[in-house]
Parts: sequence; C-alpha cells; structure tokens
Amino acid sequence: VCSTGLIGVRLPMDRLLPAVRDAATGLSAEGGAAAAEAIRTTDTVRKEVVVDTDAGFVVGGMAKGSAMLAPDMATMLAVLTTDAEATPQQLDDALRAAMPGSFHALSVDGCTSTNDTVLLLASGASGRSAPGPLAEAMAEACASLARQMAGDAEGATKVVEVRVEGAASDEDAARAARAVAESVLCKCSWYGCDPYWGRVVSELGSSGAAFDPDAVAVAYGPVTVCRHGVACPHDAGALATVMAAPHLSVNADLGLGAGSALVLTNDLTHAYVDENMGTS
Repeated sequence: VCSTGLIGVRLPMDRLLPAVRDAATGLSAEGGAAAAEAIRTTDTVRKEVVVDTDAGFVVGGMAKGSAMLAPDMATMLAVLTTDAEATPQQLDDALRAAMPGSFHALSVDGCTSTNDTVLLLASGASGRSAPGPLAEAMAEACASLARQMAGDAEGATKVVEVRVEGAASDEDAARAARAVAESVLCKCSWYGCDPYWGRVVSELGSSGAAFDPDAVAVAYGPVTVCRHGVACPHDAGALATVMAAPHLSVNADLGLGAGSALVLTNDLTHAYVDENMGTS
C-alpha cells in the first residue's frame, strides 16, 4: 500500500485490504488511465508516460504529486512498468540512475512530507533484454513524469528550469540551483513575469556554494541580463516574451569551474496559498 495521506493519521487497513482484493478482480490491460486518475489528490490532471524503445520493449508509468515535493521525491507516488526482460539488479540500477535527473531534481515548494514511493515492475513479456536502452527509457519516463508534476504544481502557472553552470563542483551547483528554485522571492517574481535578476544573484551568493559576485552571469532563456555581477544591455521585448511563456529557463553561470546542476520548479501564486490555508 502506497500513501501520501495526512501526516500522523493511520490508514484504515481493515477497509483497504478487502478493497485491494476486490480491485484485483477488475484488472485489465485498458485500466492504466483509470489507475492514474484514481491516485490523484490535489492533482488537477493525471500524469502518464509511455516510452517505446528500439530494443523491442516499452516503459510506461503514472505518478501523482503536486506539492511538498522536495528534496528527493517526497509526497509523490510513481509506478513504472516495463515488458523488458531484466534481473532485479538491472531494474534497480536503471531506476536509481533515473532519479537524479528527474524526481530528485524536482522541488515544487521546498517542503518535505513523510511519504513517497517510486516502484518499477517488470513482466518480461517481450522476451527482450537490453540494460542500456532500459536505463535510457527509464530516465526519459521519470523525467517526463517529474516535469508533469512541476507543471501541475498547486497553483502554478509555469514550469521553471533553474540551471547552474560554472560552479566549483556539481555539489555546489546543485546547492545553488536549489536555493534559487526554492526562493519565495524568485518564485513570486516568475509569477509576475518580473525579470529581476538581483534576487537570483542574492540566492546564489547566500546558498553556501563558492561564489564570486564579479564572475556571475544570469540569463532568462537566451536573454542574458547580468554579466560580471552587473546589469548588461539586452532586448527588453525578447525578455518580456520569455518571461510570459509557460516554460521558463533561468540560467546562471558562476564562472568558477565545471560544476553544473538542474532543478525543476514552478512559480508561486495566490492559488498555492488558497490551497494550503487549511489541512491537506
């Protein structure tokens, strides 16, 4: 049994277990969409993915989650399935390798709950085995589900990719990217389509990552707005178009090394407050 329910409230197992037996009698090959629909809570849409491979097998998946998603999953459920033939170790390796670029890179609001699960089930029905393509398909499927969760985050109007490059290490890059992605000020400015890069630089500098204000650069999409820690000339019309789009890329170069990282997030809106004013 997987759950992201209220913290500290025990599940009514006396009701759940008989229901599982009843539900099992209704299993069908066409039931995937119904299952993805059934696991929604505050999600507004179901989240599904199918990845066909050239190796003769398919990877599919469904997930739920729209808030309290950080770090390393939290408050999300995902079930991946494949008809590939693979050993338990190969499946474990493929799933774990897919996490850093997907669910572990997702932060809706910087808040962590107590419950999360990602499962991978393999039937072997295709009779085809190829660990490399399996890992690639798994990474693609998990990344798609993570992006769908960012896009359906509570109250969100846009998906935001925060990319940090030029850090002293990958760990520093991840630390800096997460600081920007989880900044309330930054998230509010993205909602308002305000390209105030000063908030981004402030979060980078206070993140604990190695930082030189004279080396940093910031761009929204392809439009660079800050070089060497100060404002630089740019196309205001192009920038306004980038900020108004439903997908926004915030790119920072720390100018210190080869470290890089990506964090998926979203903007912060009035609707998020409305959703979380009470117990949920």
